[in-house]
Amino acid sequence: MSPARMRVVVAGGGPAAIEALLALRELAGDRVELALVAPGSELVVRAYEVLAPFHEGREHRYPLDRIASDLAVRVVRDELAAVRPESRTVSLRSGAELSYDALIVAVGARHVDTIAGAIPFRGARDARHLRSLLTEARAGRHPSVAFVVPSGLTWPLPLYELAMTTSAWLAERGVDGVPLTVVTPERAPMALFGPHVSDEVSKLLDAHGVRFLSEHAVRVNDDRLLLSDGRELDAEVAVALMRLEGPTIPGLPSDDMGFVPVDEFGRVEGTERTFAAGDATTFPIKQGGLATQQADTIARLLAAEPDERQQPEPFRGVLRAVLFAGRETRYLHAELGDNLVQSSSVSSTAPWSTSGKLIGEYLAPYLDGLDSVRGASGAGIGIP
Repeated sequence: MSPARMRVVVAGGGPAAIEALLALRELAGDRVELALVAPGSELVVRAYEVLAPFHEGREHRYPLDRIASDLAVRVVRDELAAVRPESRTVSLRSGAELSYDALIVAVGARHVDTIAGAIPFRGARDARHLRSLLTEARAGRHPSVAFVVPSGLTWPLPLYELAMTTSAWLAERGVDGVPLTVVTPERAPMALFGPHVSDEVSKLLDAHGVRFLSEHAVRVNDDRLLLSDGRELDAEVAVALMRLEGPTIPGLPSDDMGFVPVDEFGRVEGTERTFAAGDATTFPIKQGGLATQQADTIARLLAAEPDERQQPEPFRGVLRAVLFAGRETRYLHAELGDNLVQSSSVSSTAPWSTSGKLIGEYLAPYLDGLDSVRGASGAGIGIP
């Protein structure tokens, strides 16, 4: 009699969740029975949505049903409500319950708030606000614009892309005189990548005429951006990222902000057979590529279980990102260690196998394959 297959439930519909499914199917094959709990119907690569204000029709969305069919995954269109690790069951919003042999929580973080009075930027859903601003500037009204990274946890790169792509869009249409400023609590541009990358991003900002201001923004009031030191900045319009908080899942431990604590193998602290990956965890950098690496760590651990001779490697993040700066692109790379950045580099050509913005060992080539089938590769997108 063949051994029973391991029942693995993956909760979430983002990059970490789909990477976990792909990795498990590749590494464990038919030894695992996979189920995906996701409230939506699509995997959305939100890294491309920074371009939404400048053109339409290039969103990167992939039907979960297609992915599930390719991987022989059962899809449960629902949302994780609670976890009971002691009985290895999960409760869903609908009231249904699922049993598991291993659970991977990859539900992401919550977008909670941003700078008071600022226009939030959460992706394509908020593109119309910036599009209106561009229309006004092209018509001759030149409002001062602040692109704001709020204090707290967030992924700052999209704000730099918005600022520089706005500058390039205006320049190509002969519009000048629009003051653009990036306001961020970071000590230097994209400081989490280290000084080498910061220097290059600083040069790009200068080339696009975008001012960099290292400050904590408090709120927008009467066309002024109030800073934490009491100073004010002219800002008729402020566009800000959202702050992130953890999902606070009943039955699982969490820190003060609701994030799930995990060890170097993605195991949720104080539980058995329960894992977490991506933005839902306490790992301080919230980025899709890192989330896929965390998912791979978990998948390798689970796939190795039948063979005690295998010793999977713990998570050691490699931070890779693609920065769109008008018609220019930069590829940012940093090796992470116990003290975060250990080494970093920046290049104008992709130093890895894919030029897309979502970089995952299994996910990137899989999505490239889907894109090639439908003729919608995401590489090299510029401003139309």
